[in-house]
Amino acid sequence: MSDSVEPFRTTGTKQPASRKAHRKTRTGCRTCKLRKIKASWALHVSSVNQPSPAHDWKAFKHFQASSIHCDEQRPECTNCMKHSVQCDYMGTPIPISASSPASSGAPIKHANTPSSGTFQGSGSEITRFNSPSVQNEPLSMNMLDLELLHNFSTSTSLTLHTNPALKTMWKVNVPKVGFSYDFVMRGILAVSALHIAHFTPEKRDYFVAQALIQHQSGLRVATSMLSNITEENCSAVYIFSALTLFFAIATPRKPGDFLIVGETGVVDWLILIKGCISIAATGQEILSKGPFGLMFRAEERKGRLREDFAADFHEEADPLRELRDHINNSQHSEQDYLTYHTAIEELRKIYALIYKQSYADYEPGDMFTWLFQLSPQFLDKFQAHSQESLAIFAYFCVLLKRANECWWLDGCGIHFLAQTYDLLDEDHRLWIRWPIEECGWVPNSPGTTDITMKGVSNYSNYPQPHFSSGI
Repeated sequence: MSDSVEPFRTTGTKQPASRKAHRKTRTGCRTCKLRKIKASWALHVSSVNQPSPAHDWKAFKHFQASSIHCDEQRPECTNCMKHSVQCDYMGTPIPISASSPASSGAPIKHANTPSSGTFQGSGSEITRFNSPSVQNEPLSMNMLDLELLHNFSTSTSLTLHTNPALKTMWKVNVPKVGFSYDFVMRGILAVSALHIAHFTPEKRDYFVAQALIQHQSGLRVATSMLSNITEENCSAVYIFSALTLFFAIATPRKPGDFLIVGETGVVDWLILIKGCISIAATGQEILSKGPFGLMFRAEERKGRLREDFAADFHEEADPLRELRDHINNSQHSEQDYLTYHTAIEELRKIYALIYKQSYADYEPGDMFTWLFQLSPQFLDKFQAHSQESLAIFAYFCVLLKRANECWWLDGCGIHFLAQTYDLLDEDHRLWIRWPIEECGWVPNSPGTTDITMKGVSNYSNYPQPHFSSGI
């Protein structure tokens, strides 16, 4: 069969009519074939030996009416794109088995373009995409995760620090790292969920449940990475520890939960943060040049200020002087004496920083440095509810109450002070008269345990959020 059209003869001899050319595209996409898109006129006339003005004008008009042909562009031909129809070249995803980089703490790599290449997410599969096929439905989105991420970027991130530059860091840099490290993203979503829970009482239990699920998964990964810190992942672990601090403070407490110790011992998040402190001590240069270098350098500067202000803190202005006298007048072993006095001295540095009238750069998070400096011996004493350690902790509650305007600290100071008071005997309750007066709290008053779990213990009954890693 000939694919060309013979030119018309100008002689008087009548020539046999030739068959029309096959003008459909043979190699175009299936969608264009079904729509009967013809081959272009340029392609047709190129097959004519000697085109002339007397050429089949009717055929030309037909070509002109359907001159848009399948150009076979990948991943979608121009014709289908123009007519907003699904192109057959847009293939279905082909799953490629791979291990999850996020579950091992490895950064997530992303393809440069969405049209082709390998997308390495945090799931147990890495999928090669061209685009969805004609038959496939669009990929579903997890609206809860998107809501939590949006809330963090537009609201929560602005409440974690008062410094404008650090607010921007929380808003921009932290989510960016979260896209590479699944456990960081989980920390982001967990803190955001607690933020929403705080301001929407009718949905409180649900969002607290989501926060617990997200953070527990992220904490397992981050804690396991402490023994394998590299230049690549140290910033991610560092910022997750900061997110964990906000999460731990803002989480509604179970009765008997004293923030730093629980029913089974020292809480996991404190172990993580204390581990990160040792990492920061050895990796200062790396962290200071990383995406969170601004925050790291600010904390270093605060450390120097604490030392300077403590040296300048006059004895008569020291609220801890009376507590220190009580410890001195009690009977203790030499080790216990050293344990308690070390804790008091570290707390005194925080008081010196916060109560310095000329110091305007105080941040609510500054007080938590004390928790990270606590020795294992003090934590053991605190878990055993030794009267001296509880009295020292009561003075820390004053700092929590001072920052009560922060949503993530709302009610914490009074809550922990009330629990401490309940565990002290009558003699040692006299040791904490100053914290009670400073907080303006009335012992045994109602409403002091309002931040307990309130039924959240059944959070497993709620639908669990789906996240890409499948951890």
